[in-house]
Amino acid sequence: MQPYSRSGGTRRCFYEFQTFMECYTNADTKTTKECTPVFNDYYECLHGVKEREKARLMLQQLRDNEATKNGVTAAQLFKSSGNVYENLDLVK
Repeated sequence: MQPYSRSGGTRRCFYEFQTFMECYTNADTKTTKECTPVFNDYYECLHGVKEREKARLMLQQLRDNEATKNGVTAAQLFKSSGNVYENLDLVK
């Protein structure tokens, strides 16, 4: 894998790729199964499957909240000048 992208910077997942290759080619690695968590990080960086699934679940929960009028709705999240993180108590 080339370390540089077409625009000249490093590629999006190059650090994860290096970490995976370091684990895979390390003399201390007895089996390739030891590198599975590192490979999963690299795969997630490339494809974003888990991130898209979390976003889909959050959107589905917001739609369910709109329908049942329970919990936090999308209108409540964005009502005060787009302070989504503060409204969800993620940032204080």
